Amino acid sequence: MSHYIKKHQEQNNMKKYIFTESQVKKIIDNQIQEQTFVDDEKAAINAGTKALMDMKKIQGVDLTDRIKKYQKSIGCDQTGHIMDCKDKMPQSDKDMWQKYIYKNQSIFDKAIRWFNHFFG
Repeated sequence: MSHYIKKHQEQNNMKKYIFTESQVKKIIDNQIQEQTFVDDEKAAINAGTKALMDMKKIQGVDLTDRIKKYQKSIGCDQTGHIMDCKDKMPQSDKDMWQKYIYKNQSIFDKAIRWFNHFFG
């Protein structure tokens, strides 16, 4: 019985925080911005991947099917996720893919990349 009570007390010793309305709004806004950044990054990667598949003239039912065909052509496991095989991509394909991704990035992402290139 004492073991149960001790364990129960440990679970209830969580820290509690009190936030003002403006602090909660900042937290939510930051989460939304992070999610938007991730969505923008995914969109740029997908657009870059589609452009690479177009350039390589790889056809398929959808982008995942096209990626699997490309992965097979370079001797990589056919997962349907281009990121799984980026290290096995021929350098010329990787360079072209990254160029297409950059072309499709948001202005904000391009600004960060430029800043990091010159000051990072």
